Amino acid sequence: MTNRITKNNNFQENRAKERPEFLALADSLMSGLSERSREIMIMRYGLAGEKGETLEHIGAHYSITRERVRQIIADALKNISQKAENPDFKKSEEKIIFTIEENDGIMKESDIVSRLNADGAGEANAIKFFAGCSKKIFFAGEKGEIEKSWVVSKDTLESVRATGARARAVLEKRKRPLSDSEIFGSVAKEIGFSEKKVFNFLKVFSGIKKSRFGKWGMRDWTEINPKGTREKIYVVLKETKKPLHFTRIASFIDKYRLGKRKAHPQTVHNELIKDDRFVLIGRGIYALREWGYSEGTIKDVLQDILAGSEKPLDREEILARVFKVRKVKKTTVMINLNNARVFEKRGQGYTIRK
Repeated sequence: MTNRITKNNNFQENRAKERPEFLALADSLMSGLSERSREIMIMRYGLAGEKGETLEHIGAHYSITRERVRQIIADALKNISQKAENPDFKKSEEKIIFTIEENDGIMKESDIVSRLNADGAGEANAIKFFAGCSKKIFFAGEKGEIEKSWVVSKDTLESVRATGARARAVLEKRKRPLSDSEIFGSVAKEIGFSEKKVFNFLKVFSGIKKSRFGKWGMRDWTEINPKGTREKIYVVLKETKKPLHFTRIASFIDKYRLGKRKAHPQTVHNELIKDDRFVLIGRGIYALREWGYSEGTIKDVLQDILAGSEKPLDREEILARVFKVRKVKKTTVMINLNNARVFEKRGQGYTIRK
């Protein structure tokens, strides 16, 4: 009994504290329900500002079966939906419908809650609760295809599937993340939708995601959804397209919110050292091996450059080639190049001493 009273009190406290539109409406709509039905609805939908409870948990709490809980909820929703002509009900319903239609007829549940400026968990859950009471707003969520979303017409789902399937085919063929213009140009040829509609549909398509760097790709690609620190480092270097100091890499991870926690420079440095994809090319500066960089001292780099040339190279040409693969000072290169035991000067050029 104490827990039931607490849930109900929390609901009332949330109403008073948040002074929200949808939480107040939920309270009004449930006014005709029995005390138990009302308590079950508050628990199921998290209207007390907590996470919604499972049918099993609610059933155990009231010593009834899951199916009985399901039936009580269904009856309560049916009772509430009969109040559709209530002015407050219609006003709130139209507000949600307008928001969805502005988004081309479909919108992720989390985005709707955000767009409607839900202040607090109770109000956010009340919006979801209300949408479930409306006969004009439909839930859409298909495992592996469409994110948890709401639509005002189920016909929209077919257009979302077609758009997502076309984009997926393009991405799988290109095998790399694509910009807005690239993905739209490829999809629009077959689908014929506006740019806004294409992107709104892709936002709810499960297999495709837009990265923090503004590129579209498959959700399981490292470049789109990096998991560990090494993957985040790789994405930062790949997107910035230039070698970076490990402290800068850490700051980019934070800037683009690639992780939930702050990236520590020393942790980033440790991962750079362990992974063969990254090459140290200067003091604390790392590059991607796939860019053509390799390990070794400046002497090693000079030997590789001169060994690959059929004729002696002059100083400026050597410096230009070194700077392509190493972030070092000119004087450092020249000190190594003037090592007479390894390199030989012939006229204006240099070669390896034999």
